[in-house]
Amino acid sequence: MTYAVICSGAYGLEEMVSASGPGLALVALLVLPVIYAAPISLACAELSARHPVEGGYYRWVRMAFGDFAGYMAGWLVWGTMFATNAAFAVLFGNYLRYFVPGLPEGAHFWVAVALVWVTTALNYRGIQLVGNASVILTILIFLPFLGLTVLGLAQWHVNPFVPFVHPDKSLIGAMGSGFMIAIWLYGGFEKLTVSAEEVENPARAFPIALAFAVPMCALSYFLPTFAALVANADWREWGESYYTVAAGKVGGPLLGATMAAGGLVSQACILLVTILAQSRLPMVLADDGLFFRSFGRKHPRFGSPVASLALGGVVLTFLCRFRFSELAAIYSMVQVLSYLLIYAALFRLRGKDDGPGDGGFRIPMGRRGLALMIAPSVAVVFVVVGTGLFHDGIFDGEQALIDLAIFASGPLSYLLFRKLGSPKGAIARS
Repeated sequence: MTYAVICSGAYGLEEMVSASGPGLALVALLVLPVIYAAPISLACAELSARHPVEGGYYRWVRMAFGDFAGYMAGWLVWGTMFATNAAFAVLFGNYLRYFVPGLPEGAHFWVAVALVWVTTALNYRGIQLVGNASVILTILIFLPFLGLTVLGLAQWHVNPFVPFVHPDKSLIGAMGSGFMIAIWLYGGFEKLTVSAEEVENPARAFPIALAFAVPMCALSYFLPTFAALVANADWREWGESYYTVAAGKVGGPLLGATMAAGGLVSQACILLVTILAQSRLPMVLADDGLFFRSFGRKHPRFGSPVASLALGGVVLTFLCRFRFSELAAIYSMVQVLSYLLIYAALFRLRGKDDGPGDGGFRIPMGRRGLALMIAPSVAVVFVVVGTGLFHDGIFDGEQALIDLAIFASGPLSYLLFRKLGSPKGAIARS
């Protein structure tokens, strides 16, 4: 489930190649897991092991800095989940066009909405069904990428790193063009921590899952992209759902159709798991008196948060009208800032020895080592903010207003819920 919630195959990265240049895209796929994905994964692994509580990142920040900071961490990540989940639904419609080439824009929207509500209904049946389904679907997703990788490498006749940078752009411009998608690809290692109490032995399970997830995601992105590029000098043609075309070029129509089918399975799989993570946070916030009380109720048989699932389905229905690249940009901007709160919680809680999972995994370095570990990831935050607000050196006022509205919604909604009821502090202070 951890792999599925982050990756589920390389679908969605295709625009990076044509936007940045093949060489730069490949290097980004190798560097970001080291400087961005690994630090947040290690931070979540330690915090999950030592504080395996339902609510994950939200409750870690709340334990460290109080109600408002915890609420902001939860609110920001919850908001990013809506953007990324809608992106998966939109990508599903993109890959369906392989089988239905004339699919009109209106029908594309309704296909995405249908997927949202089918996966929401499956989540209604509880975490056990979601977990079993994600295992089966992930195995199916691996097969077309394995075929593309093997056949692409067998037809190697092109240097995939040439050109390194898009010849019509500066290095900074080329980096900015594909950077938001790259951040989107390697985000989400914290998502399933909100479901810690529904996982057997979370203090052991989360560190192991995260340790496997980082290299698996990196290889899942890099190898098929590398193999497709060495087989064909077509990097300018790469765009949304291009893996179906690349697979068809190296393996014929059968592999192309299999890749398109895998794209449909991938988006359904990742949406299935991320909706689970998305639905748990309002439930935990409601338990702490920081959300509507009705959202704290669980289904008596399945244990699923019915009100939260219904609200999520409605919001995602609206967001399915946006383009994939727009949703990825919104996600990346908010996501990187929420990571700063998780890192801060790691430092703050390091000196405490009262976590329920004490004695579990601990990053083998002191505070100075932790600071060096997360420094590149913090630098990525500034790059993402700059990339999101400036396009080709021009300030994007519309994007700035959208970002401002998203961040302002946190304090405003916090004040609302504080008036509705007093926050509870039992778990946060224990």
